[in-house]
Amino acid sequence: MAADNPFERYGLDPRDGIVVITQRLKELAEDATDPAERERIRAAWEELTLHPARRLRAALEAHPETRAPLGSPPPLPRIRASAEQGTALELRDLAARPSAVSALPPSVATVAPEAAAPPLDDDPLL
Repeated sequence: MAADNPFERYGLDPRDGIVVITQRLKELAEDATDPAERERIRAAWEELTLHPARRLRAALEAHPETRAPLGSPPPLPRIRASAEQGTALELRDLAARPSAVSALPPSVATVAPEAAAPPLDDDPLL
């Protein structure tokens, strides 16, 4: 839970060092008006600075928010550079390009069999 993780609870970056964590928690403790909240901040400071294993566990369990905030519009679709410049798509933009391995002579393909392309006859997608 986010409320159980001190990094998430106090908006701390898990990559920050002990000095930055101490400074931020000190600022929060100075701004807190409730003695119980100050005690929770002190307990979080002790957990993150005095116990390396607990700090590591909390850092690994911290989940950065990667989603857009609620209510924001959906992201715009990606536009190709050629479309931005006003050029239209051409057939070569849509066609599959041949593999470089298939263009090699058979003597090279037998020297390095791991570089040879698998046969496409058995490909279920084709």
